[in-house]
Amino acid sequence: MRKLLLPLVVILFAVLSLTTLRSIMPELVAKQTIAFGLGAALFTVVAAIPWQWHLRFAPWLYLALNLSLLGLLVYGSVTRGISAWITLPFGFKFQPSQFALPITAVYLASFFRQETKFSWVLLWQALVIMAIPTLLILLEPDFGTALVLAAGLGMFLFFNRLSLSQILNLVAIAAVVVLLLWTVVFKEYQRNRLLGFLHLHQTPSAASTSRESSSAYNARQALIAVGSGQVWGRGIGQGVQSHLRFLPERQTDFMFASFAEEWGLVGALFLLFLYAALLYFLWYALLLLPNFQEQLYVGSLLAMFLVQIFVNVGMNMAIVPITGITLPFMSYGGSSIIALLYALGIVQSSIRRLNRQANRSFY
Repeated sequence: MRKLLLPLVVILFAVLSLTTLRSIMPELVAKQTIAFGLGAALFTVVAAIPWQWHLRFAPWLYLALNLSLLGLLVYGSVTRGISAWITLPFGFKFQPSQFALPITAVYLASFFRQETKFSWVLLWQALVIMAIPTLLILLEPDFGTALVLAAGLGMFLFFNRLSLSQILNLVAIAAVVVLLLWTVVFKEYQRNRLLGFLHLHQTPSAASTSRESSSAYNARQALIAVGSGQVWGRGIGQGVQSHLRFLPERQTDFMFASFAEEWGLVGALFLLFLYAALLYFLWYALLLLPNFQEQLYVGSLLAMFLVQIFVNVGMNMAIVPITGITLPFMSYGGSSIIALLYALGIVQSSIRRLNRQANRSFY
């Protein structure tokens, strides 16, 4: 039964995503269905490739990733103020940044054959490898994707040993990066999102500025949508906030709010249960795989999912600031779905090898 866990969870995500999209934006269902189909095909192919081959291809994929991210800054298709998409024929778009974590994580893993204490050379080498795609994504500017990437790759520092002086240097670097982000990289609307979150739970008054009220609007509408679903939901196709378009980006950033309004608390808990099953799959794989490089990769993927799920659900419930992070396998976006299935396919390839070596059933 365990070997069916991952395919079953992904299939259920596909059903819930397509059903909700059919309700709130039916014109997107065909593209989302194609994305799930292409993702499933890529998952099957990638899962058949041995881990060592992934390591062998990693430098070339890492180079291609950074060249594509660099090219986007000049030739990228701008959507909602972000230059993150390559325009394809027949109305499709491709977002290279969605592949940043699995590609960079495999490339980084090739530098660690076993748990080690960081030398200064290795630490700076790892930081540069992490920083290049993260910086290019920030320049698009796409803070949400960069945050998820940094959180996932940060697991490489957690799994290996750092000296006290190295930790202090990393803290100092982080402080400088945060300062530069706020003063140089962040655009006004991004700063307004954070400031608006601070005023979200305050009682509106005449003293409140219009800019602060505007920046908090999205979060307020999402919170209303989630609450209006109550226990059993309004029913499929009966959502008010999403159908009357009070809820912005209802198919992407606020897909959870759209889902919770129509499916209610029961549906939301079932969705969270599916995410728990996915995280369990990754955690169990992390504990079972004997290869340290593969453990690093799975750990980075686990951190990515944890951050992405927590931040998206949190901003839909107004407990964290809005950052533009989508909900894995649920939000509309073909590149995201294909990239996630590609990333999980690499895990599956390691599991298959472990099955053959142990001559027993797993996943």
